Formats: sequence, C-alpha cells, structure tokens
Amino acid sequence: MALFGSNKKTVDETDARQASYIRRPHIPTTGYSAAQVAKAYNLPAGDGTGVTVGIIELGGAYNAADLVALGNLVGATVNPANVVSVPVQGAQPVSDGPNGADGEVALDVQIVAQVAPGAHIRVYSCPNTDAGFLAGIARATAECDVISVSWGSAESQWALSSVKSYSAAFAAARAKGVPVFAAAGDAGSTDGTNTNTTDYPAADPNVIGCGGTRLVLDSNGARLSEVTWDDNALNDATGGGVSRLFPGRQVPDVSANADPVTGWVVVVDGQQAVIGGTSAVAPWYAGAYAVTLQAVKKARFDFLNVVTANPTVCWDVVSGNNGGYRAGPGRDDVSGVGVVDFGKLLAVLNGATPVPTPVPIPTPVPTPTPTPPPKPTPTPVTPADAVFAHAARMWLAAKGL
Repeated sequence: MALFGSNKKTVDETDARQASYIRRPHIPTTGYSAAQVAKAYNLPAGDGTGVTVGIIELGGAYNAADLVALGNLVGATVNPANVVSVPVQGAQPVSDGPNGADGEVALDVQIVAQVAPGAHIRVYSCPNTDAGFLAGIARATAECDVISVSWGSAESQWALSSVKSYSAAFAAARAKGVPVFAAAGDAGSTDGTNTNTTDYPAADPNVIGCGGTRLVLDSNGARLSEVTWDDNALNDATGGGVSRLFPGRQVPDVSANADPVTGWVVVVDGQQAVIGGTSAVAPWYAGAYAVTLQAVKKARFDFLNVVTANPTVCWDVVSGNNGGYRAGPGRDDVSGVGVVDFGKLLAVLNGATPVPTPVPIPTPVPTPTPTPPPKPTPTPVTPADAVFAHAARMWLAAKGL
C-alpha cells in the first residue's frame, strides 16, 4: 500500500499535500480494465479526440513504456504520443519507484489514456506546495477542457488564505466551462484525522468531489451490484461528509469504482498491479467527460449542475458507510447522487429538456466552523447558602406563597 500522508512532506513542511492514498487489494484479485468499467457505466462510443485533459501531479513521473505495456496487457488502444509532461514552476517529474508517487501518476494517466485514447493528456508536474499546486490548477484551466486532481488534504490542514485562493481558481475554471474532478479521500469520514471532516479540494463548491464504490460485474460484463467502498472505515474507505469550511456543502458529488478488491489494472515502473482508491475515480470521470464532450460535439456543459439537477442519470448507491455516514436513498454523504450512467447523461444532453449552461460562479468565502461560546460555570453552592435557601422556602410556604 503506497501512502502519501503527513509523514511524507516533499518540499515545504507547512503546506505539502498528499495524494489521495492509492490502495492495493488485501486479497488476490485481477482488477478491471478501464474498458470493462466503461462498458458497465454505459460510456458512449468515442475516444475523446479534440479534447484536452489536464492531470495535476505533485510527485512521481509518467513512464511511456508503462502505458504501452498496460495497453498490451489489457488489449487497450493507447497512444503515448498524446501524453505530455508539463513542468510547473520549474518542477520536473522525478520517478520514486512503484511504491511511491509513480503509482499515482500511472493510475491517473493510464485510466484517462484507456478511456479517451484520442484525447490530449497534459500531466502537470507541480512543486508539492500550496503555491505550486495552485499554479498547476491555473495553468491547466488555461490549457485544458477538463482537469483531474487526486491530491489533497483534510480541511483542517489548510490555511484559510490558501483555500480562498484555490476557491477563486476553481470558480474561474467552472465559469470557463472546465470541470475539475477531485478525489474525496480514502480514509473514511475522518480523512485521517480524529474527527469527521472532508478532503479539500474535493470539498470546494466548484469542484466535483469523487467518492468510491465496490463495483461487481456479471459474466457478461454488465453492472451487477454496487455498494459503498468500506473495507476499513479508519483508513480504507471512501471519504465523504459535510464541509466545515463551506457550510452545507456535501461531499462527494458522484462516485465510481474505487475498492482495491475491484480495482484497476495498471503497470507501474514495469510491474503489473491492481490499484484502487478515489484516486482512480477522478481520472475516470475526467476521461469519461472527454468522451462525452466529443459525443456532444465539444459543447461544454456544467457537469456538476447537470448531474445534480438530473439525479436520475445516476445509479443510486444505497448500501454501505464510511464510518461517520451511511448511504441511503437519494443524495448522501457517502456516495453523493450516485454513479453516473453515461448513457442516460448523454440522453439528457441530447434531449429536448434545456441543459443548464455554465455561468460565472461567485467565489465562495470559506467560513471556519464557529466555536460555540463556553457554557457559564454555575456558582458553587456552599453549605451556608443551602441552609439559607431551605429556610427561605420554609418561610414562603408558611405564608402560603
């Protein structure tokens, strides 16, 4: 299991971010190819041609040979020439081995490259600092049609000043029609802390927070069942809950396959592996959005607005929990509105019903959860006070009062 947590700071101890932990299965499993998941979720025909996908990375390096090997392994069409590494603020991709951030990069790139082999994929290698992360978001917004983010931290680990800057950047991306899909975390409702919280940037109101499920296919490759991913609510389950920075904001918005037991086949530094985590869900939706955008002739649409306004385009996940929250009918704080059926989504986009269009979104101002005022301490009653109070009650009773 490759972890990028608080013990792995890379550049700046005060603001380095972690990958939404990639997870390896705890029992033998063969995993799924992206084509299998695409079939189960009714992704329309297409390869994402004409669409540019941005992937934000704060560590690790892309390996073209791994992508070729993955394509041969699962019989997928991939095009390494469509993948470009983009240094941000002078940062260069640095390989750190199959158990390091290379696994995150391989997972992100290989999912998108399988789902949308015709799309241009720009892998932004950013310094692992708040400033570097933000610079990557800004550049990807300027150059891409959709963005995938599998890095973040619990809200309590962010400074409010940083959140305000990020929130403005995400509002700008949404106003431009560039959806940002972000992993909701993989340590259950506590996100690796000692209290229920959500992961940022998935918790931002202008980001599509991506939660995790366990997807089971039938013998024909069709979706047979799907429940919340929850192997261990403390450190091996989908993130989700209610934001403390943005009151009323529920995370995630949508979900998809993330359980490492039903994980995704990848090749990392020449080694075949199965990896899960919500780190897989963000690139899945980014790649699926690219194919859908191609299907609607590149007419950009506000993914978050359309899906939440039309929840019937999703399969509702009603079983499972992540420790602090339980899935149930309708939107919940474990799976969001559910798992998108892209066949139904495309029907809505191509239907007679007007689709909400992207509009400038005001930048929300994050508000810390107020600390309740301390309860007044009762004045202690001394024995003499007690005697006086008893005498007073007896006098009132004698007067009939």
